[in-house]
Amino acid sequence: MNESTPSEPTPEDGEPTSFAKSAKNLFKKHKAKILAVGTVGLVVAGVVASLAEGQDTEGSEPSPGLEDADRPKRRSPVGHEVVATLVKLAAGQQASEERRAAYKEVTGEDLPADSTYRSKHRRGDFGEDETPGEAAA
Repeated sequence: MNESTPSEPTPEDGEPTSFAKSAKNLFKKHKAKILAVGTVGLVVAGVVASLAEGQDTEGSEPSPGLEDADRPKRRSPVGHEVVATLVKLAAGQQASEERRAAYKEVTGEDLPADSTYRSKHRRGDFGEDETPGEAAA
């Protein structure tokens, strides 16, 4: 009686099947599934490559180089008011005396120990007739 398991067929001479023959038999048995998975994999790889290529060329700006270092920073396209707010500080940090005084002037209360105060200010482009110093005031 043959001692091999049913998943490991042996030829009639009793020798185990070589790896190459086992691989060929497995491929023949599952050829349709292997081809389908391979085709799907190639399609997915093609779509991903196409999307990645499109991202590289459409609407992207190159990374700033040395020649671009002197460019002005991007400004907000629309000027807007930023409301005053309390900002939570990281552990171990504390607000400056200037920020504590500004908060007390506006609210009449002491600034909480774990916070700082960001005053109302303007951000963005308010037109060419206004200088950046005026926008911050």
